[in-house]
Amino acid sequence: MKFAFPMLVLLFLVPACAAHQPSSSASQEKWLALNREFITLYTKGAYEQALGTALTEVDLAQGFSPRENSELATSLNNLGVTYSALGRYEEAKLPLERALAMREKVLGQNHPEVATTLGNLGELYEAQGQSSKAEDAFIRALEIRESSFGPENADLADLLNNLGELYFRKGLLDRGESLLTRALAIREKELGPQHPQVGRTLDNLAGIKQARRQNHEAQLLLERSLSIQEKALGPNHPWLTNTLTSLGETLLAQGKVAEAESVVRRAVAIGEQAYGPDNVRMALLLSTLGNLLKAQNQFDEAESVYIRALNLQETALPAGHIDIAISLGNLAAVHYARGRFAEAEPLYERALIISEDNLGQEHADVAQLLHNLGVVNRKLGNLDQAQTMFTRALSIREKLFGLTDLSVAETLEALDMTMKDAGDEAAAAQYNARAKAIREKTF
Repeated sequence: MKFAFPMLVLLFLVPACAAHQPSSSASQEKWLALNREFITLYTKGAYEQALGTALTEVDLAQGFSPRENSELATSLNNLGVTYSALGRYEEAKLPLERALAMREKVLGQNHPEVATTLGNLGELYEAQGQSSKAEDAFIRALEIRESSFGPENADLADLLNNLGELYFRKGLLDRGESLLTRALAIREKELGPQHPQVGRTLDNLAGIKQARRQNHEAQLLLERSLSIQEKALGPNHPWLTNTLTSLGETLLAQGKVAEAESVVRRAVAIGEQAYGPDNVRMALLLSTLGNLLKAQNQFDEAESVYIRALNLQETALPAGHIDIAISLGNLAAVHYARGRFAEAEPLYERALIISEDNLGQEHADVAQLLHNLGVVNRKLGNLDQAQTMFTRALSIREKLFGLTDLSVAETLEALDMTMKDAGDEAAAAQYNARAKAIREKTF
């Protein structure tokens, strides 16, 4: 039994340069050199080193006059994006909010560097599960960028990509795809088809293909993205982890377990090298490794990996974060596979509450959790509860995917078995006939 979940894409935060050319004083020349060093370190994924440089930048710029200056705002922005890249989200918030307030005061409400920090704050809010605040930040930044540079600017594409990813994660696939397609066209034109930013948008478009269960198409996009990023960044850059985990999931969804293994284990190795084994950014990589182990029937190992991922998330993320729901669902699936239905039920219930709160009551992932809870309740003999769960799942799937989708047939078959267990042969026969018609039409 699979637990459906959205792809997560790792944050890409662009460090800004100062709004004006500083004077030639020794301290300001030193600051410029530090800022260039920061950009180099951050771009190559050396986040711990970049953090040290950003802290030094902040210390230096705090001595500039006036006290609130564009160099300090840029330094705070750099510090915030680095904390965020390291998964230290709470530490990222204050410097980014200070950078935004300072840039608005020093540069004006509609300056492009204000848009830069808004975009960075939007990505932080999204990472923390605050999707409404993220959307507001992205939209305001998008309006500033479009007003300043027109509709085909490379920086505008960053925001289109981020907002498109946000809509994708919320299950608004058509809206997300439209923005991501526009971002891809701009990036290919302005940056060239082999730029790593093109790869990032390809990853997100692949996520939409995965959500629509078009796994082969997703695989092709991810393989193109991986090739671009390896050539541009090298084989061990942290950005590759997202592409590799998504590719691993796509291969697993197609039953290509052997191909998936090398991809997933490579992602975990790169992540541990870049972030360390106890960083929250490892949680996604560990979840994918757990999915691989579960597919190989290595349930003890899968359970251990899922628990490790969940512990990292519960330590670093808010209690109602959607990523926690994903890990709860994954852990529940292992308990189910091992026949531990009573242990699976409360985990699925917690995952359902969090998912409904984050995604709404008619999201595909909510339907999957309802279906899974129905299966568990049927195994436990709670037939009325099972029927309720399956009926809700069926309604969502019919609305999202149509009356003849295979996921609809799956839930109809579950209702057939549940009604047979309850002794209602007539209702069972109706569900069975509908499911059979879908299967025959599909195959």
